[in-house]
Amino acid sequence: MIREIFSSIMGEGKYIGRRFIFVRFAGCPLKCIYCDENHKKYLNRVEKAPGSGEFETLKNMDIEDIVNIIDRLKTPDLFAVSFTGGEPLLYFKELKEIVEILKDKGYKTFLESNGMFPDRVFYFDIASIDIKLREHFNNIKEDEYKKLYRNEIKTIKNLYNLNSDVYAKIVIMENTNINTVKEIAKDLSDIGDITLCIQPVTPYGNIKSPSKRKLFEIMEACGEYLKDNVMLTIQMHKYLGVL
Repeated sequence: MIREIFSSIMGEGKYIGRRFIFVRFAGCPLKCIYCDENHKKYLNRVEKAPGSGEFETLKNMDIEDIVNIIDRLKTPDLFAVSFTGGEPLLYFKELKEIVEILKDKGYKTFLESNGMFPDRVFYFDIASIDIKLREHFNNIKEDEYKKLYRNEIKTIKNLYNLNSDVYAKIVIMENTNINTVKEIAKDLSDIGDITLCIQPVTPYGNIKSPSKRKLFEIMEACGEYLKDNVMLTIQMHKYLGVL
């Protein structure tokens, strides 16, 4: 269930630059072309000291262990605990139990999800939903993509109605269509006060980032519906060389 737990700096999205403890869950049903989840073979990896980048591997890890590890990695500058992946909502029953314990202990909780499970969400202080584009996949059927997108929007709406501080993130590629992102911005504005984070893909192999001009044009187009609730974030942690 758990890939790794560690302390680091949030490298993307609305809360970039804040100190988090990351609880990374293993596995995801989606196969995004820029994702490295399927290349990770380890499980139950735990950072020895906050921000050290040095790990030990546990044989087993139950919910009590996870909470104890979070307590051990807590630092005075901690902003929140992020549940990321993979896809954390694959394990929503265990996740809910962990979140309830952490809330009682005074932690802020943060969900990072692909949004494909709208009926599994519950209250988090903050939630980041990664909206996928067709070009994020090598092959995806039109009906499958439309269903995924509907679920992503429904997930954001459900979290918004739960009073979570939910925002959307879209990875932008060289071939991303500006009007496609603009339509997503319109759908987000219909929900309410939602921030959209535009994130240029980190170049990898044949995957190329969009031009600076395209990023400006996308932000301007989205601003027609979201006003100043549009921001650009890069994967800062990769530039810093941290997890």
